[in-house]
Amino acid sequence: AHVPAVDLSDVRNFLQQPAPEGPLLQCYITRSKGGGFMSSYPKYTMYIKQPTGGDRVLLAARKRGNSKSSNYVISTDPEDLNRDGGSFFGKLRSNFIGTEFVLYDAGMSPEKAEKASADSVLPLRQELCAVLYKQNVLYTRGPRKMTIILPSLMGGQRKVLRPTKSGDESSIIERYKANEADPDLIMMKNKSPKWNDSANAYVLNFNGRVTRPSVKNFQLVDERDAEEVVVMQFGRVETDDFTCDFRYPISPLQAFGIALSSFDYKIACE
Repeated sequence: AHVPAVDLSDVRNFLQQPAPEGPLLQCYITRSKGGGFMSSYPKYTMYIKQPTGGDRVLLAARKRGNSKSSNYVISTDPEDLNRDGGSFFGKLRSNFIGTEFVLYDAGMSPEKAEKASADSVLPLRQELCAVLYKQNVLYTRGPRKMTIILPSLMGGQRKVLRPTKSGDESSIIERYKANEADPDLIMMKNKSPKWNDSANAYVLNFNGRVTRPSVKNFQLVDERDAEEVVVMQFGRVETDDFTCDFRYPISPLQAFGIALSSFDYKIACE
């Protein structure tokens, strides 16, 4: 398959900008089991396929162990998964029951910013994406429903969402709940799988990029797009290897955050 060339000369910029329009950028995520003294949680590493062959690491993440809700540190260096390290790039955090996730950049939380000294160099964090899960109540084994909320783009620039208090009405989830047609937000949903009798399962057409059934597999489409053009697809190819393809308007960091939420989400007791 043809792998489009992307400019990785400024990798941090590439990770935060929307992917190019056109074909899906082909990436994949590997899950390596935890172990050892520091963490029993698995590490997730995202790679991009290169046209010259060979793959390049883009991002890595691991769940933090001492948090009440799921909280993933995201880094540009798989060997430095530390919030205070130089490679810290963002974090993904869930609500207490694990049905809502918010992706942040590496800025400070409002609580820390309040206590920080005036000459602190870190800006207040931005909210880059939210993922809401809803279990299908009719059949617990059926496909789960996902709603993805991204800040809108104007002329290629992302709308800055930077709440000054946690959970206040300017947060991405609260804005969505107040007005699902908020012009500052882009809404996406997962494409509904179709039941396939011969496979005895709900299936999506991944054009060969995903080869194993998994409740984690999904394809995202813009809620307003009648054609249902896939803007991101994620799914299993081996026990610990997952395809993660995406295109404009999703950035690599947003795609990684959305994928991490799919690894984390468990069927909540309805």
